[in-house]
Amino acid sequence: MDKQSSAAAQSARPRVTRDLCLDQNTAATDVLDAVDAVLNNYATRGVFQYNRMKRRKNGTGEYNFGWLYGQPFTLTCDPRHKRLLLIDLLPGVQRDSLMHKQVKAFLKGRAGAGVPEHRRVDPQRMTALARARDGLVSLELTLAQADCEAYALGARKIINLAHELFLFMNEYWADYMWQTFRLGME
Repeated sequence: MDKQSSAAAQSARPRVTRDLCLDQNTAATDVLDAVDAVLNNYATRGVFQYNRMKRRKNGTGEYNFGWLYGQPFTLTCDPRHKRLLLIDLLPGVQRDSLMHKQVKAFLKGRAGAGVPEHRRVDPQRMTALARARDGLVSLELTLAQADCEAYALGARKIINLAHELFLFMNEYWADYMWQTFRLGME
């Protein structure tokens, strides 16, 4: 890819979300469309195998996509609570277990000043948490702002954060990853 087409591709990404935000009145549909545009971009680039969106009557959106290790993933967008949630990301993890505590510490560390900006979870803009319920850990991102640009950034950030979390799990919890996702041990 030459420099010109690479620059065009990079400038096209933010424009998709900006166009959705120009006439926004922070209605849930604008926010849901902004998140959908980000996730569709991943699908178009081949990062996701597919992306399907469902609008719920309560104003939330549910996005289903195939991603890491060929697994199905579900992301919900809840504009009322300014929250994005990757549901049941890590199965078989009990609340307050050593693994759960290390996952929470990892996520807390992503907000540190020493983390490069493109990988950092800026605490002024969002907060990342690992929610454990019934042995399932979900990744939650709560946003400080309710505009669709914040949701677009949040959608990119939660996907990047999930990817980094899986890299962390592969390094420090390889047995768990092998057993849970049937990954090779190398």
